[in-house]
Amino acid sequence: MKKRTGFDTMSPYLYPFYIMRHPRDGFLELKANKKSSPVVVLVAVVLWLFVELFYRAATGYDMNAFEAAETSMLRTGVVTVVMFVMVCASNWMICTLMEGKGKLLDICTVAANALLPYIFVRFITTVLSWFFAGDEQVFLTYAVTVSQIWGAIIAFSGLQEVHEYSFAKTIYSIILTVVCLIIMFFIALMLLILFEQLYYFVVTVMFELRY
Repeated sequence: MKKRTGFDTMSPYLYPFYIMRHPRDGFLELKANKKSSPVVVLVAVVLWLFVELFYRAATGYDMNAFEAAETSMLRTGVVTVVMFVMVCASNWMICTLMEGKGKLLDICTVAANALLPYIFVRFITTVLSWFFAGDEQVFLTYAVTVSQIWGAIIAFSGLQEVHEYSFAKTIYSIILTVVCLIIMFFIALMLLILFEQLYYFVVTVMFELRY
């Protein structure tokens, strides 16, 4: 794959802004010039966490449907990081079996870039929710929906390019990734219930031994 003049000298921190406007070409250049950056991935996840906390805590009263418990930084942080890791790990496992060319860092970079439209739009709509009221708030919901569709297009284009898949094979890999995610979630839930029961059993035994 030949590098295009100009892009091989571009900082990896500038690629996300180009990718948001030109997903397919952006990821093609990103992979060709080997500019996947763990810093970009980390920054995107941190920004996603910040925006989710900001959205829950600072959304205008009329649009805020969250309870105080849902603004917990620890809870939101764990959910955010676990979701990101599970999605990337699931796609990596599936695409490794399907002879995908993308490495784990490439997949994480795709996921991070796909989050950026949502991050920017969610932050803006959260601020605007202080000034919009009534029927005007529906435009904020539409804006978030558009950002999610935009992010989905970026993710699809990125996975297709980094794995060097056809259109149909990309769709198939995404379906299998979702199935893998469901299985991982089920296993994680079972383990959580098991450890919870084990914890209460140990506590009960210690209580009985003490008294």
